Amino acid sequence: MKNNKTPLVSIIVPIYNRLPFLGQLIATLVDQNYQNTEIIIVDDGSSDGSYEWLLTEQKELAFILLQQPNQGAYAARNLGLTQAKGDYIAFQDSDDEWPVNHISSLVTALEKNKDIDWIFGKIKRINHQTGETVEASNYENKAGQRHPFLSLQNCDRGNGVKLITDPNAGQMAIKARIPGSTQCALLRNTIFENQQFDASFRTAYDQIFAIKCLLQGFKFAYVEDVHQIYHVHDAHISLVTQSSAQKRINSAAEQIRGYQTLTDKVTNKLQQQAINEVIANLYAWLMSVAYRESKDYQNEWNSLLKAIQYNPYSLRIPKTLLSSSIRNLLEMIRI
Repeated sequence: MKNNKTPLVSIIVPIYNRLPFLGQLIATLVDQNYQNTEIIIVDDGSSDGSYEWLLTEQKELAFILLQQPNQGAYAARNLGLTQAKGDYIAFQDSDDEWPVNHISSLVTALEKNKDIDWIFGKIKRINHQTGETVEASNYENKAGQRHPFLSLQNCDRGNGVKLITDPNAGQMAIKARIPGSTQCALLRNTIFENQQFDASFRTAYDQIFAIKCLLQGFKFAYVEDVHQIYHVHDAHISLVTQSSAQKRINSAAEQIRGYQTLTDKVTNKLQQQAINEVIANLYAWLMSVAYRESKDYQNEWNSLLKAIQYNPYSLRIPKTLLSSSIRNLLEMIRI
């Protein structure tokens, strides 16, 4: 429902073969207590009846439904952005939920703070089948330690809004990421005046995009409330930590490529050093380990060599490389 007295918020949701989740999705979108929204759902070439189900729902509910051949979520978001007319942009995934005040509270914060471009809240993870809490907040790890990005210097704007003002924010974002991704956030439309998502990525780009925006000078703020309810289930594309070795290799490669795209956005040597260290760690502790589990000792060795190239000052990586060299030699002897 549109109301010219309040800012328009464009909600963009990519869909790909999510028929079992669509009822939940529509409910979380229409149950928001902020009324001046336009909902843009982009079907990314579904083959399970998702598009047909949405066509039926569209007869009763006012939302824009677009369709494209399967190109990935980021291409779908970009298509949604071409239709978006909102002052603010919200993104949601097809299988997750928002608290009812997600949009209203963040619109209020951005309206009161015109210099903030991106504001985010906590992510709560639940088991999709049981509803039980898996992780109450992404702001703390299992040991109760606060996310490093949230320890940065900030300015308290009142009503729980904290604007990040630390000059080292870019370096910290690269090293530790930003705990607020796109789905738990509200963004000003000015972020997309001269850029879109990189549609060549199928996964692992949300965090890269957030870091890129921070390096470009957009201002980030956060609140302590939960703004995304993330459903953990077997079909989640982003769950790679317990997946096959090949999926983890592919995930590492995509993350490495993502961090490499940040190089032309850095403003100092410390930020570039942080990028190099992150890439080295991905080669050394994600990609090489996955190759070792696959008994592909040659590529394990190659990955560790690349890690050293990115971070030649590490003491731990050469030790691991030596172990890998021994395994590789023994494998050659057996052959």
